Amino acid sequence: MSVFMVSFRIADKTTVIGSYEERYDSVNTAIQSLTTGRHWSETTSFHLIESDLNSAELAVSIDRASLLDHGVDLLVCVNLSKNGYKVVGDNRDQGIDGIMAHR
Repeated sequence: MSVFMVSFRIADKTTVIGSYEERYDSVNTAIQSLTTGRHWSETTSFHLIESDLNSAELAVSIDRASLLDHGVDLLVCVNLSKNGYKVVGDNRDQGIDGIMAHR
């Protein structure tokens, strides 16, 4: 089991996928449902969770179980126990790859 930081941004608009509220709620629900162990989510759009999945599997699973709109929304899963991470969606700043390379 690994510890993950999961953060996301939902665009403040209705898309063909759903409203802001529907998409936001669906991502939170998906993250909670994929938590294998403990879960902490006291700050907005940020979760610390335990999971048996790897970064890519967790991100894809959250994506599939939610209404995340790749055209406007963004999700990042960072494995804090290992060096894995996965970004899904509208990533306008590729700087994350350079930052993660320093871990």
